[in-house]
Amino acid sequence: MNKHIITYLSIAIGILLATLAVLFIFLKADPSEKTVELFLESYIKNKDDRFLEFLSPSLKEHPFINLISHEYFIDFKILDSEKSDAGLSKVWVSIRLKDGTITVPFAVERIQNKNYIVSLPKTSNIDAAIPVEVTEKDKKTSICKIDVKGTHLYCLSISNSEKIEIGSPASFLLVEDYIINYEPMIATHIDKVMAVSQDYIEDSINGKIPIASEFAVYEIKKESVEYLLDSHIPIGIRDIVLYRPKQGNSKNKIAIIDRQNLPRNVIRVVLNNSNFNGLFHDEVTLSCDQAFTVKNIIDSQEYSFEKGDKITIRHDGAEAVLYHEGVRLHSSPNRWYVEAKDDGLIVVNNIYRSHTHNKTGTPYRGTLEIAPSENGLVLVNEVFLEHYLYSVVPSEMPIRFGLEALKVQAIVARSYALRCLESKGFSSLGAHVDDSTASQVYNNIEEQPIAIQAVRETHGLVPFIGDEIVDTRFFSTSCGYTANAHEVWSYEDQFPGLEIPYLSAKAQFPGDVPSLYNEENFRAFIDQKEINGYDKFSPYFRWTVDFTRQQLEAVINKHLSELQKSQPSFILTKGTDGNFVSKEIPEDIGELQNIEVVRRGEGGNIMELEISTTHGTFKIIKELNIRRLLQPINLVAGEEPIQLKCHDGTILTDLPLLPSAFAYIETHRDANGQLTSVRIKGGGYGHGVGLSQYGCYGLTLMGKSYDEIIEHYYPGAELRTIY
Repeated sequence: MNKHIITYLSIAIGILLATLAVLFIFLKADPSEKTVELFLESYIKNKDDRFLEFLSPSLKEHPFINLISHEYFIDFKILDSEKSDAGLSKVWVSIRLKDGTITVPFAVERIQNKNYIVSLPKTSNIDAAIPVEVTEKDKKTSICKIDVKGTHLYCLSISNSEKIEIGSPASFLLVEDYIINYEPMIATHIDKVMAVSQDYIEDSINGKIPIASEFAVYEIKKESVEYLLDSHIPIGIRDIVLYRPKQGNSKNKIAIIDRQNLPRNVIRVVLNNSNFNGLFHDEVTLSCDQAFTVKNIIDSQEYSFEKGDKITIRHDGAEAVLYHEGVRLHSSPNRWYVEAKDDGLIVVNNIYRSHTHNKTGTPYRGTLEIAPSENGLVLVNEVFLEHYLYSVVPSEMPIRFGLEALKVQAIVARSYALRCLESKGFSSLGAHVDDSTASQVYNNIEEQPIAIQAVRETHGLVPFIGDEIVDTRFFSTSCGYTANAHEVWSYEDQFPGLEIPYLSAKAQFPGDVPSLYNEENFRAFIDQKEINGYDKFSPYFRWTVDFTRQQLEAVINKHLSELQKSQPSFILTKGTDGNFVSKEIPEDIGELQNIEVVRRGEGGNIMELEISTTHGTFKIIKELNIRRLLQPINLVAGEEPIQLKCHDGTILTDLPLLPSAFAYIETHRDANGQLTSVRIKGGGYGHGVGLSQYGCYGLTLMGKSYDEIIEHYYPGAELRTIY
């Protein structure tokens, strides 16, 4: 045979054998594996769009495709596959990254004679989380525990665990729990929090900084950070850090705070306008008994004024415009700060309170801030807490009660204020409290030497139970018994609310009394002619109010529908099945047929009231709703004013609220059984929880000291100095 022929034949046979070998391998290869291989060849190596041909339509928007960039992957290797009874094939793939190798699953299904990938590796982008722990799994892998708004997730880190900083917010890109990309978030340092809204945090230096709707707050605790469920940032806190992802939305998503940076000796009060009828001002006019400055930190504007000079700041859209002697000095969307020299008093000339009948305005210690908003100017007084109490104590308690009672008032007012520092309060307005009865009345009565003495002699004293500052609720007058907090207030639309052991019903006179849950016992208690109650010196210790049917109908018609809209869970209508449900109530309830108490608290306070009319039966729940509904104001033309007769002979008319819910109801009817009039007899003034101010006064007359009185009203409390 020709030598060349033999050579050609050998080559042909070799090629044939090689071809047969390749064909054998291809035919033997798992078609599911081949599908995944072709997909990854296109996606990782070729970096073209042909990979879409191998995906089921439902996966075209899968995070694995949309979140994982080509550059993350270097190479891959098919490891194994297995077929399930359902006809799906699971293919395991080893994918090499620059930091190591991960093993992930793909699922393949034959659809219309073609194999498609129907499941890609689980992929997620966590753009805001905090690493809290990293532990070694093996030489190549570590387990990273991250906190996402209080939920702990466990991820696998491939040889890059040394890059992960514990306690430092970061973004994580995960594939099947493997960290594909780790990226620290961008930090913004806040000097002082001035206000917090749903959309922004206002910094004293940088102004309003946007925050995301999904915003998480963490608190530094020793050497760790813990998620705050309520996501509340205290107003006035300093040195907090905001974090935002490097990619995508630029809004901040995480804040880390340290409560030790919250000043405890300063409080921020948002000021109502005259007559306490609103927190927004169209215009603010100021003067000072010393030289003073007005500055806008963000705008780098500062103006100096002399003692007696007057300035005006007017609301203009979203800006606050500064004027002096009619001259426009500067307009700004940012906050103005007014500071007096030498501890001078800043006078708000257009706010008139009880002690400023001469219309010269109201003086304030500390600094004043004027912040523009869409609704008007917001006026905030930042003042030392003890100086704040100088004006709260005489505004909340008559100074004739004496030094010992005023000391008690100073302690409970201080405790209330300190708890408000931690609460959301008036966060969007940049304050902890306002200056009305919604918080504590502040600066409605001018400072008094005896009140200042009471504050100074109790400097920093606060009642604690354990490590918690006592919730020092107080009110004017008890009927001889206080109320359980949970039988007065609701919790998240649940009533009764949360029990607070030290805010419990308690007799306010020596001796025993039968159960006041019982209607007959309560009536007898209120009707007692002689009761040596600690509150007996108050004109509200006992009181009576009379309505004609028409007068009470008019009051109920005016308020019942409104109350239902604002308190739908607690103003109910009786259905045809006998059950009470929440539903809209018409303004005309028809003719009043009956009114009765259906449930009382341990202290005798009305918890539930039932009203029957020709148009239905209604249940009113909670003491404040009851007091609002039964306000003794005459709304019937031609009728005499509704009188509230106090036990000391005092007669009052047109009260905005029934004095208290410690009352019983008498109905009077004609010979035909028709309701003609209603008498309400009761005692006390206020919600009835915690300290009674008149009771406190009565106890001082019995020789009790301020610390004994605190123990009486808040059993188990221990007085400590807070600063």
